[in-house]
Amino acid sequence: MSEQQAVPTQAGPAAAETRVNKRLHERLAINCQVHLCWKDGQSNRALHAQALDVSTFGMLVEAERAIPPGTFLTVQTTSTILGRACVRHCTPKGLKFRIGLHLPDRSVRDF
Repeated sequence: MSEQQAVPTQAGPAAAETRVNKRLHERLAINCQVHLCWKDGQSNRALHAQALDVSTFGMLVEAERAIPPGTFLTVQTTSTILGRACVRHCTPKGLKFRIGLHLPDRSVRDF
């Protein structure tokens, strides 16, 4: 079972406000290139992305294109297939997109 942590926000004069971290698993910062592959209708798609952090069942990546939430894809490094993933969210961040991936495969926990 995990514990929830209060995290201060940058909310102007009410800086004492807090938000609760409801994540079940700790995130570890990483800096690794990954390759995302998926099918879009009849087309095969691929996208290079930068992995920013990883947790027991997930990964946050940053890429130049958006991938719709609900898309199932394969995540791999240059030498290893990390497993299947599902896009949970895709949020614009400047000129790039932050993409949250759910990776239930065991290989990601060993990443």
